[in-house]
Amino acid sequence: MVINYKKLNPNGFYLLKYLNDETIRFIILYGGSSSGKSYSVAQTILIQTLQDGENTLVMRKVGASILKTIYEDYKVAAAGLGISHLFKFQQNTIKCLVNGAKIDFSGLDDPEKIKGISNYKRVQLEEWSEFEHPDFKQLRKRLRGKKGQQIICTFNPISESHWIKKEFIDKDKWHDVPMTVTIAGKELPKELTKVKSVKKNAPRQILNLRTKQIEEQAPNTVIIQSTYLNNFWVVGSPDGTYGFYDEQCVADFEYDRVHDPDYYNVYALGEWGVIRTGSEFFGSFNRGKHSGEHKYVPDLPIHISVDNNVLPYISVSYWQVDFTTGTKVWQFHEMCAESPNNTVKKASKLVAKYLKSIQYSDRLYVHGDASTKAANSIDDEKRSWMDLFIDTLQKEGFEIEDKVGNKNPSVAMTGEFVNAIFDCTVPGIEIYIDESCSVSIEDYMSVQKDANGAILKTKVKNKTTLQTYEEHGHLSDTFRYVVVDLCSEQYIEFSNRRKRNLYACNGTINFFNPDTECKYTKKILYVMPNVNGKFVLIQAFRCGNKWHVVDVVFMDTTSTEDIRSSILSHESDSCVIECTDAYFPFIRELRSSTNKEIRVMKEFPDVDKRIAATSDYVKNSILFSASKVESDTEYVAFMNNLMDYNKDSETKEASAVLSGLVQFVVKLGLN
Repeated sequence: MVINYKKLNPNGFYLLKYLNDETIRFIILYGGSSSGKSYSVAQTILIQTLQDGENTLVMRKVGASILKTIYEDYKVAAAGLGISHLFKFQQNTIKCLVNGAKIDFSGLDDPEKIKGISNYKRVQLEEWSEFEHPDFKQLRKRLRGKKGQQIICTFNPISESHWIKKEFIDKDKWHDVPMTVTIAGKELPKELTKVKSVKKNAPRQILNLRTKQIEEQAPNTVIIQSTYLNNFWVVGSPDGTYGFYDEQCVADFEYDRVHDPDYYNVYALGEWGVIRTGSEFFGSFNRGKHSGEHKYVPDLPIHISVDNNVLPYISVSYWQVDFTTGTKVWQFHEMCAESPNNTVKKASKLVAKYLKSIQYSDRLYVHGDASTKAANSIDDEKRSWMDLFIDTLQKEGFEIEDKVGNKNPSVAMTGEFVNAIFDCTVPGIEIYIDESCSVSIEDYMSVQKDANGAILKTKVKNKTTLQTYEEHGHLSDTFRYVVVDLCSEQYIEFSNRRKRNLYACNGTINFFNPDTECKYTKKILYVMPNVNGKFVLIQAFRCGNKWHVVDVVFMDTTSTEDIRSSILSHESDSCVIECTDAYFPFIRELRSSTNKEIRVMKEFPDVDKRIAATSDYVKNSILFSASKVESDTEYVAFMNNLMDYNKDSETKEASAVLSGLVQFVVKLGLN
């Protein structure tokens, strides 16, 4: 069959190449959506069927979805190649009229269907990520009896913790393959064959059971990674003479690139990653901003943080901290001790092995879950899990400083604290994660928040062992423990504010999105020229049934001229000044020099009573500016003063003015 290269994408050229290579057992195509993976497989298997007359089985995990997906791709591909007349399309089967070969379509609803596949030369697994690991293990063992049998897999990578990555990709070594394709003795132009990457696994040493000789097995797996940029029916051919440039599709990808980089990373670029839902526990963690190259520094001590859950693994994260300029904390390594290493002694020996590999001999600081210190019957001496862990490390020659507390900090509060650090609202602290800590990063991005602000640890069941365990959250726990310990003073200050803060709704202050276009119906300035020696001004705009505090002035008491300037420089429908009689002459003069509506209120006699009475309204109806908190020092000082308020403290200036504003809007029926 003569192939018109203008009918194929780059994926198709590689598929034709490796479908005819009997040394290749597995052909893996992964990447972004619209990269032409499934369609290219359909094209090339149709071509291959005509050429070699061998049978192919196409499978999805659920059979009900196959006819509307991959089966339809085959029909369209045949039409596109102009070979529909050479095939008979029946339900669940495509029969080649030239040589009698067939392409069967089946779901794997019943694993027993795996048993009858020896008659097939090729098995295609569409949406490979939907299959369970035991399914794949059975398939690769059952496909036997013919020389050069192959399994072709297509999928979009999502979670780094998926079994495909852990059990198939990560357990082999890979090297890049030159992107060259030769057809009929002629090498195709590179622009026609360029994809994101082509890799093969490393050769293996195997024992020949007949000769009893150790032989080198050639690479048996090829991985082809592509993106929408490699699909000529999305971006057009390199010379612009064929294919199709889909402007709307490209624009959609570009929108995601700017507005949803995590989604773009997975579904456009075909990289392993996590799709954010908006309810993440570490919602402020940004992979691009907070991860990168943050390696081990030999001159600094190592802190390890431990979570002792044995399933799916015992978690250990490795950290360092630099106090030279502020507090810089970073994770440089991770260890997930899976079975059979998920016991306390084996896990601690793995820790020791790694530390020795980097020639670390200084004091080791150990952090972790307080419950690991509880006495139990794990050995005859009834030592705790953590005692055994530390004892094993000491026997390996390490000096240990036990930093595990007797009580775990609040899960919700530690989450708020870490998010505040990522948001740069806790001055002087930075946190980074080395890009090599892929399981940790996936955990930090995936773990969800429950209704109370704590970690939602969703349980999953292992299909082989039938054991139930919490899939995510264990490395996130190690993260929380070590950060709170290393930044203990800042955490105590942060948590005390939150705990005693009258204005936190469900543990957090409410903010409005400064990037959202708001329709404001009322604009008010509320001013107290001298409250405990502070001049405080609040500029509040009404949006629907909420009030946005768009700006504040918060400074030591200043001259009436400066007060006048601040009032006149802020837009408002009306200005309310709460003050003593001493400011009345100033206010009369101010009224004569402006068109603003100036109202006067006498100082409230019991400001604490007013604060208490208005706090619920603040919780539910007052929103603060997130952008101002990041950029405006006076706004930050105002918010800190607000959060530090309690009845017995002198820190009440911000709360006094805010309560006055609420009293005013409620009294006038503006609430």
